[in-house]
Amino acid sequence: MATATNLVTPGRWLRNIKNGTIYGWCELLDANPATEEVSEEVAFPDKFLPEAQKGRKSAVNLDEGEDVVVEAKANTDKPKTRARVALEADASKGLGKA
Repeated sequence: MATATNLVTPGRWLRNIKNGTIYGWCELLDANPATEEVSEEVAFPDKFLPEAQKGRKSAVNLDEGEDVVVEAKANTDKPKTRARVALEADASKGLGKA
């Protein structure tokens, strides 16, 4: 059965100075010189993220508007280089025409 000395106090946290491990506050750990009391924001920073940091913007434009499709088609109309033609011919050797 747990004694009163090893029960943690909710809302209070201790951090090990050497390795950063977070413990619930209790008298025995608080007496240890290798621990320091920290706030909940320091103990669990992921719970207190600013609103601007919570969501990330996509690196890819997911808008499927007409202007995006037209721009994509314009990029595919480039003339093929000799190296590209040779690569395509080499890659399709031995394949039957559909």
